[in-house]
Amino acid sequence: MRRWLPALLALGLAGCAAKPAVEFVPPPRAYAHGIGGATFLIGGSFAPGRSPDGNSLILYGPEGAFLIDSGRHAEHLALIRQGFSGIGMTPVAIVNTHWHLDHVSGNPALKAEFPGIKIYGTSAIDGALSGFLAKSAESSRKALADGAVPASAVPDVEGDLATIARGAELRPDIVVDESRDMTIAGRPLSLRVARNAATERDLWIYDAAEKRAIVGDLVTVPVPFLDTACPEGWLKALDEVTASGAEQVVPGHGPIMPIADFGTWHRAFSDFVACARGTGALEGCSAGWLAGAAKWIGPDTARAKAMADYYGELIRSKKLDGYCRA
Repeated sequence: MRRWLPALLALGLAGCAAKPAVEFVPPPRAYAHGIGGATFLIGGSFAPGRSPDGNSLILYGPEGAFLIDSGRHAEHLALIRQGFSGIGMTPVAIVNTHWHLDHVSGNPALKAEFPGIKIYGTSAIDGALSGFLAKSAESSRKALADGAVPASAVPDVEGDLATIARGAELRPDIVVDESRDMTIAGRPLSLRVARNAATERDLWIYDAAEKRAIVGDLVTVPVPFLDTACPEGWLKALDEVTASGAEQVVPGHGPIMPIADFGTWHRAFSDFVACARGTGALEGCSAGWLAGAAKWIGPDTARAKAMADYYGELIRSKKLDGYCRA
């Protein structure tokens, strides 16, 4: 299996650039779809040969609108702008669920366009900028110089390097490192912090009025993106989502899930981690994932299998264990 620029692709979690690509049904891609409770979804994308954009959401309250996650590509940012224009509100805040570039890259442009905007997020990005992202940028520059990046991927690689160079602008204005209830734009929300899960600190949002959990990359399809993850911490975070009272879960990548579907995804993930931590053939772990998460994978399983094989090996080899000690 080929895995080019592993660290850079992991920023947005295309961690395994294997071929061929799987076709699965993404969330709606039009500028903003109301999902109830003054909340709009801008669906992410994960096109073959490109780095992904995570899902973004626009919420509004009595004091304005705010955004959860800002995507990566200019096309995604344009859809966010259309979303704000469509509801006729100026954004007052961005809440970042985590630091992967497919969730934070739109921050600098939006801050420049709306100078009063405040970014909420965890301090985990500080370690990422000096560690993971710095190393990724170094390997990416070398790959570009060596001509090792496919031509179709060069714009994404160069875009990510430009974003990393503006890393200070990705940092939150308001650091949320502990779970707490907050009011943003006059809208009460519960901001929950999961430690050592998909990243060192993941911020997920529980909207009690809508019984909705917005969980970032604690849920992703077609596979769980484990590049910077502690599997055991991730499982604990999923248990906390289950216990929250949510009836609907909005993933970081993939379609909105009623709580029963989230339960199916949760079980498939738990089984995958347990299998990879065991001693049986890793192919069986991948097969189990494909069966358990079949609803989100579609008929062409090649890409999902290749990625599951890769992530299973990351777990089996204990290469992820360092993220559990962060």
